Amino acid sequence: MCTTSGTRCGTASEIITKITSTIEEHGIPWENCIGLCLQCSCEHWTTFFKVSGFDLEDMVVDIGYWFKGSTNRKGYLTEFCELHEAEYMEVLLHISARFKRLVQTFTDPMTEVYLLFFQATVPTFTSFNLLLQREQSSIFLLHDEMVKFVRKLCSKFMVPAALQCHEEPCEIAFEEKANHLPGRKLNIGFTTRAKFNRLLDEGDITPQQVDSFHEAVLCFLTSAVDYALKKLPLEEPLIKHAQFVDVRQRAESDIEDVLYFVERFPHLLPYH
Repeated sequence: MCTTSGTRCGTASEIITKITSTIEEHGIPWENCIGLCLQCSCEHWTTFFKVSGFDLEDMVVDIGYWFKGSTNRKGYLTEFCELHEAEYMEVLLHISARFKRLVQTFTDPMTEVYLLFFQATVPTFTSFNLLLQREQSSIFLLHDEMVKFVRKLCSKFMVPAALQCHEEPCEIAFEEKANHLPGRKLNIGFTTRAKFNRLLDEGDITPQQVDSFHEAVLCFLTSAVDYALKKLPLEEPLIKHAQFVDVRQRAESDIEDVLYFVERFPHLLPYH
């Protein structure tokens, strides 16, 4: 029914005329029309799947197990393929396909490299997370620990000079490429680097895989810093001024820290 010729081929009247002539030719009543697609059908199917939440993979898995449950159904499928002169393909169950993908993943030498990288990097997150889970009140420690956490992440991929010239995390230009370490100097962990270099020397991985890994590491770390700066209350004045409560930091604290609480909580500290 596509009208691709003529100066008026894309007008509404030309389209409706073409559709009308076609459905009348095949004896199809207009009442059977439920929709009209004027663009690529693939785009409409994609939109439908996104809006409806329909998962095509789940449907394929269900179909596979539906055939598995009956020998007759498998026979009907074979007959159907023969009738339409289509090549019959064995139904590969979801678990089998998933197992094949797992085999491919675990036999890939880069899998171990990525796992070693996560093993070396995750403790940076867990140690800070443990502080947040402490039962004792630790608000006076929070600001310094947040700063240390962000700077520690930055130190894994930034040149030292770019970190030393900025005290506050929000001032660190961590996204500027000029401040990034070259790939071979990224802090990915000693064991990770040793394994990585050995695989490269033995020819088990290619230079392209090396570059891709370094790009992935850099993307992971910069994303982690960006997320931390957006979510952590680094600019919250209460957390900043609460540091004087820590005995170890009293020498570095100021009377302004105490006055902040007096002014903010006058009903608790009536010292005006």
